[in-house]
Amino acid sequence: MPMRITQPFAPALAAVLFAMLFSVGCTDSHGEDGGTGDSGGTGDSGVTDAARDTGIADTGGGGISDCTAPSDCVVVPVTCCGSCGAATRGDAVAIHVDRRADHQTAACGGGMVGCPACYSPQDPSLIATCNAGTCEVVDLLVDPISECVDGMDCRLRTQSCCECGGDTSMEGLIAIPRTSESAYMTLVCDDGPASGCPECAPVYPMEASAVCGATGHCAVVWDGAP
Repeated sequence: MPMRITQPFAPALAAVLFAMLFSVGCTDSHGEDGGTGDSGGTGDSGVTDAARDTGIADTGGGGISDCTAPSDCVVVPVTCCGSCGAATRGDAVAIHVDRRADHQTAACGGGMVGCPACYSPQDPSLIATCNAGTCEVVDLLVDPISECVDGMDCRLRTQSCCECGGDTSMEGLIAIPRTSESAYMTLVCDDGPASGCPECAPVYPMEASAVCGATGHCAVVWDGAP
């Protein structure tokens, strides 16, 4: 004789079945609950969920954002064209430097057809780092690593690991607190603060200044810039 579910127990059983189905539906492709963690203790990166969850198919024997060191990673736009080719806040993702062609194929359908014929400099305050084997974007304008109280806290710095020989143009210059050098090198240097950088100081452009912005983070201000 088939078992009959009496009226008092039917709603409870239905609720259990619904909860089981819902929990399965909320699991992402890695078998974990949806969402992403922090970038190694850093704060809100200012990068959208769409940027973090690009969903680009793997075609090279590893995830497109897999990494072993910060130098493996690069910041690119999530969208095909970006802002005249540059990544911006809300349209930025960090991927392995060798997987840019895969990303472009996925984002652009094989080619940048229809993108405007223009150029925009990359924002140097959007940093690519490797956190627990995954490339991630760190936004220096909101991350705790750049927090300041006044302008005396901040100094100019090249975005690259080693200041000596680094890019001091508008695309390569950042501002960090004077006390954050070790933390910054941990983000961008393969060997962290122990990296053997040459002991030379770059000549920073006179028209660039490091300030403590209105939001309490160090930033670069260029004379005459809008």
